[in-house]
Amino acid sequence: MLTTETETSLDRLYRLQEVLITISRLTEKLGKTPDHLVHVEAAYRDFVKKRDEAVKGLGVGEVRKRALDSEIADLVEKLKKYQGQLVSVKTNKEYSALLNEIDGVKREIRTREDELLNVDETMAPLKTEVDEKKGISEAEEQSYEEQMAEWRGEQARLNEEILKAQASAADLRKAIDKKLIGTFDRIAKTRHGVGLSRVTLVAAQIAACSSCNVRLRPQLLSDLRLSKEAIYCESCKRILYWDPATVLG
Repeated sequence: MLTTETETSLDRLYRLQEVLITISRLTEKLGKTPDHLVHVEAAYRDFVKKRDEAVKGLGVGEVRKRALDSEIADLVEKLKKYQGQLVSVKTNKEYSALLNEIDGVKREIRTREDELLNVDETMAPLKTEVDEKKGISEAEEQSYEEQMAEWRGEQARLNEEILKAQASAADLRKAIDKKLIGTFDRIAKTRHGVGLSRVTLVAAQIAACSSCNVRLRPQLLSDLRLSKEAIYCESCKRILYWDPATVLG
């Protein structure tokens, strides 16, 4: 941004503050979805969340089902091995011990088969839900994107404006005394971004701070008109900005 030789540091600081306020306003607007699209976005996000949860649940079930199938297959082979050994045992004690092993394997098979049945029962509604949501997912996404298209364009425009304003602010900062900038930033941080306040005339020879509306003492007003140094509002402690062209019309 170009600056003129007749501009004072306070002139530039006031312009900087206006730019910073604009950046803050645009950033806030950018981060807030328009009211008429809030329910659209909420409904779509809810749809996506439920769809993803169903897909995830189905995936977990399929992994567990494969693991159980593998475990059951291993146990069946183990059972066959034990059953084959029955014909070769020589004592009742060995025979009884082997029967116990066989019973234990059968119980493990039944346990896994019961779990497998439960997994299938759990997966059935999830599979139905996934199939249903896959069927409407593309339509839902298209409808969502169509309704959000205008806002996407507005977001792009806002981003562009913010970048331009940030570049302008950076240029202005380079043209202002660092000490004054530091003071302004410190005050603005505790004053909602307003560290410098324009002086306004409320009557003949009577002026006030436009931020807190407290009237300025005549001597302070006189100092403000003549001094090139920063002068502060005695009430809100902001830097006072006297612009004769505006105040005097």
